Amino acid sequence: MKKFLWLVIAVSIFLPFRAAAWKSLNYSSPANWVICEKNIRENCEVDIFYVLPTIYSDKNNAYMLWHDNKSLQKKAQMIAAQHTGIFSGYCRVFAPYYRQAEFRRSLKEIDLPVDKQTFIRNGIYDVQNAFRYYMKHLNKGRPFILLSFSQGSVALLEVMKREFADRKINSKLVAAYLIGYPNMPESFPQYPYLRTAQRADDTGVIITYNSQAPGKIKSPFTGKAGTYCINPVNWRTDSKTAGKSEHKGSRFFDFKSGKATDKKAFVSAKIDPASGGLVVEPAEAGKFDSRSLGSGVYHMFDLNFFYYDLRANGQLRINAFWK
Repeated sequence: MKKFLWLVIAVSIFLPFRAAAWKSLNYSSPANWVICEKNIRENCEVDIFYVLPTIYSDKNNAYMLWHDNKSLQKKAQMIAAQHTGIFSGYCRVFAPYYRQAEFRRSLKEIDLPVDKQTFIRNGIYDVQNAFRYYMKHLNKGRPFILLSFSQGSVALLEVMKREFADRKINSKLVAAYLIGYPNMPESFPQYPYLRTAQRADDTGVIITYNSQAPGKIKSPFTGKAGTYCINPVNWRTDSKTAGKSEHKGSRFFDFKSGKATDKKAFVSAKIDPASGGLVVEPAEAGKFDSRSLGSGVYHMFDLNFFYYDLRANGQLRINAFWK
C-alpha cells in the first residue's frame, strides 16, 4: 500500500511535464547555455543558476527557438549579463536557454497553476533538466544562488518544488531571488522545505516582490490575498516605508547600446498588504509605465530599481551562509 501511495505522488508531480511529450534538450551542448562558466575564478565564492525572463514575442511561434537566431542569442546574452551582473565578481554563472512561451501566450497563463498551463509548463521541463545537469556535472558541491525574473521565476519555483526535497540540494542554497513572480504565496504547506525570506540575512529562502506605482493598480502580478512580498530596501515584510535615503541605488541599461546609468537614493518603497505589491515612488515619476502590462505596473524595472540593494544583500546572505 505504501509503495502504491508513493507511486501516485510521483506520477502527480511529473505528469504535467511528461504529458506534453517534450523532447529533452541536451544540456551537455554549449549551444543550450546562454552562459556557462566552468572555470572557478579567485574569490568566486558561490555559483548562480539564472533563468531568463520572457524575451521573445511572435504571434506565429509559441516557443522561443534560438539555435539559428543570432539576434535572439545576442539579446539573451545581453539580458543575462545585465541581470547576473548584480552578483558579478563573486559568483560563477550558469544560465540555460529554454523553450520559453512567447510573450502573449505566457502573459495569459503566467498566474495559472502548472497543470492549467499549456505553454509555460513545457519550458519548465527544460529548466528542470538544465538544473539537474548543472547539479550533476557542473556544481561540484558548491553553494549556489538562484536568480530569475518573470517567466523564469515561474519555472524556477516549480523546479524547487520538485528538486529541493533533496536535502543535499537544499542545504547548498544560499537564497532564491525569484523576482517578479506573480502572486507568490506566503507559505508552502505542500512543500515544507520551501520558505520565504523574512529578513535581510536568512538563508535557504525565497525572495520576491512586484513593483508598482501608488494607488489602485490593476496588475497581473499582484492583487490576491496572501501574496508574499519583501521590501528589497529595508528587507521587511510589513508595510514600513523605506525612504530614498535608504536606497542603495538603481542601474538602468540602454537597450540598444547596453550602456549602464546608475542612480543613487532614487526610489522609496513600501509593501501594500492589500495587494501584495511593492509600492515604488521613483524620483522620475511617470517614466516607468508599461504599455503592454498597464499603467502603474513597474514589472519591467523590478531588478533595475533595486540593483545595488540586491547586490549588497547577496553578499550579506553569502556571509550568513558561511557562518
